[in-house]
Amino acid sequence: MQQYDFRRAGKKCAIGERLLLPGEVYYSALVELPDGQLSRVDYSEEHWDPEGDYVGSWKQQISDLETGKVYWAPPEVLLAYFKHQLEKQQHELAFVMSLLLLRKRILQFKENIDDDDGQLSILADRKSSEIFEVRDVDIATDKIELIQQELAEHLFSNQPFSAVDESEP
Repeated sequence: MQQYDFRRAGKKCAIGERLLLPGEVYYSALVELPDGQLSRVDYSEEHWDPEGDYVGSWKQQISDLETGKVYWAPPEVLLAYFKHQLEKQQHELAFVMSLLLLRKRILQFKENIDDDDGQLSILADRKSSEIFEVRDVDIATDKIELIQQELAEHLFSNQPFSAVDESEP
């Protein structure tokens, strides 16, 4: 899989559009839009609603230094994003996510099956043993950049995540 060098512009709170400051804690969430697409939304700590209807969420802190290093969202968010792409039959994104999840050892390869439309990979969630069928696809060169941009927008950060603390109000 190709390596990425993503640097996002400064974070803003989705409510009030205030720029988040270095050292400040904030929350990122994937939300499903009315058209079925996913959007990443960042909230300052004071505007975070832990009861919101999110596909996945995680807690972060604005870094004090620009390290240039890129981190993935937490595994449960990556898996939720993958499942959403499968449900919406976004075969190219689901295929790329399956490769990532295999590489990160979140999913486990079981077998390949040939059918009239090509090949399916049968994968299992290592924790829950849930089975997924992922269509193997060839991705056109021009689509690769679009997929990279979508993943950067939804799933990358420039600092490590910390799990959302369930005990917080």
